[in-house]
Amino acid sequence: MDSCVRPRADSGTDMEDDKRRLVSKQGNYRVRLENVDTNILKNYLRDAFTTLLDAKWRWILLIFVMGFILTWTVFACFYLLFSYINGDSLDTLDSYDHDHCITNVYDFTTAFLFSVETQHTIGYGSRASTTACPHVVLLVFLQFIFGIGVQCLTAALVFTKLQRSKKRGDAIIFSQQACMGIVDGKWQLMVRVGDFRRSHLVDVKGAGKLIKRTPISNTNQEFLDLVPIDFKSEGGGDTLTLLWPAVLYHTIDENSPLWPPENLHLFGDFSELIVTIEGVIESTSRVIQVRTSYLPDEIVMGCKFQTINPGIDEDGKYHCSYFDINTMCPVMQNTPRGRRRVDYLNEQFM
Repeated sequence: MDSCVRPRADSGTDMEDDKRRLVSKQGNYRVRLENVDTNILKNYLRDAFTTLLDAKWRWILLIFVMGFILTWTVFACFYLLFSYINGDSLDTLDSYDHDHCITNVYDFTTAFLFSVETQHTIGYGSRASTTACPHVVLLVFLQFIFGIGVQCLTAALVFTKLQRSKKRGDAIIFSQQACMGIVDGKWQLMVRVGDFRRSHLVDVKGAGKLIKRTPISNTNQEFLDLVPIDFKSEGGGDTLTLLWPAVLYHTIDENSPLWPPENLHLFGDFSELIVTIEGVIESTSRVIQVRTSYLPDEIVMGCKFQTINPGIDEDGKYHCSYFDINTMCPVMQNTPRGRRRVDYLNEQFM
């Protein structure tokens, strides 16, 4: 019996392969929007909170810092302006004949410190508004309300950004290649996926899309057709359990866009397979989606993934190795095409 084969470590995609993909192997969409209508830009501004969440961390931190500095500075300028209008200065600081709008505020530095103390209710006691200027009392009231709004907005922005599950997807790994073969008497398209974090995703489901490219004559453009396909777990259910690396199965029958089997060596004239995994993070109950793509030359014919069985340690705990997550075994040894495929695999990977 032919032994299983494991792809080489350098069998990843090269630059030319990346140019052919709509979705990179890391799951990033490779579509750039151009000539965007101004109405769409207005919608981005209307939904400013989501737009900020999609921004990079450096912009979030910059907005967080500048939000406080700008409010401190703007209100400090107003306090200083009202003090100058009232004639407050360092010379009149100890005068009993002059009522200051704000005690101990006579230049920009003291006005800025008073603004910070007011917005954050520090109250050191050396600076305070008086009844000599009612408009300053109103300004203090407005800054207090505005400061609460700025703190709530920036705190919510940073907290929501931290709670997002974008980096959680880095713990989800896909097999370097997909494979097709006859399993239990049926043609199957198989992709292996694993989750190496201790807290696994729940309610995990898999889905796929096949991309068909049709060149448009006399142009450098292509017509792209997206055909959805369904993936099931090994037991035929819709949900996947990722306690150890599991395999997603798509049955190639009369209802599959890859039918009939005679066209499988051409991958049904499709140019790319996009596989998506969606699940719920157990600790935060947030939905996460991870994706990857496979080109036709990354789909191995006549093979299936080697079964990964958990072992038992001496202390009774189960252990599972991810070393064989990409290992495949031939399943068509008894046909001429299968024997040719096995010889090719042995030549490439053994």
